[in-house]
Amino acid sequence: MNFSIVDYVNAAPSSSSIGSIDAFLKETQFPSPIDAYVEHSRSLLSYGTAKRLSENQHLGGLLLLGSVSAAEAYFRSILSVTLESCPICRQVAAEKQINLGGVLWHGHAEFRRSAFEHLSFSSKAELVKAARGYLSFELKDSSFKGPLEQFDIACHLRHGIVHNGGVLPGRNAVQIEARRYSNPVRIAVDFALLQRTIEAVDTLVLTFNRELFGEMCKRWAVDWRQRGDWDFSKEEKTFKRLWDTFFCKELNKTRTGRSKLSRNRCLAEVRSEYNL
Repeated sequence: MNFSIVDYVNAAPSSSSIGSIDAFLKETQFPSPIDAYVEHSRSLLSYGTAKRLSENQHLGGLLLLGSVSAAEAYFRSILSVTLESCPICRQVAAEKQINLGGVLWHGHAEFRRSAFEHLSFSSKAELVKAARGYLSFELKDSSFKGPLEQFDIACHLRHGIVHNGGVLPGRNAVQIEARRYSNPVRIAVDFALLQRTIEAVDTLVLTFNRELFGEMCKRWAVDWRQRGDWDFSKEEKTFKRLWDTFFCKELNKTRTGRSKLSRNRCLAEVRSEYNL
């Protein structure tokens, strides 16, 4: 048998094609951004059992990646919906640029989704910048310092999993203050670490959802009413839109006192808080 030089390192691969892209795509209808996130996050937790993770050293990292990806999807979705709903956000973001490809793909009805396709939300810095630059919403340390720091650690681990075959890159290691090792280190995500990581990501997402809802309620009660484009006849319809955007039906299924957590009660609380 005759070998060429390249044959010595490995055999020639067989010809292969991914096939039709549409075979990978499934049209779907999403619930509210927070419900979509919770459903995704819980599915990762339920699949990532201790037994499964012990059987495959890569599975934990892939599920961690899924958790950060679910958070990124939430942030893109909630920012785009809020941008469309809030006139203050629209004014702040009026001079931002969006990708033409996103507009062509999503069409007129959903073009807002294109606003964040060029941004990565896999770091605390990007999230803080986007919230400020598009929504005029400050992620205050009193609520966000701890959650953002923990999310950043998850994002650095994700970076190693996605871009470095599961080995922690030096830049990420330095930024999360990992101790030095003599050899390269693989990111080993066992059952306990996966549980803690998804919980940390959950904490940031749920905190963001709560605090942004509070800000939007304040704007509904105060700031929007001071604008020339405010329509008093649609105030309850406008509040319902906020409620439908931020209320988490999935988590409400198991909450204590859930029978009292209605839109009408919340609306009454907002009116009382701002003397309407």
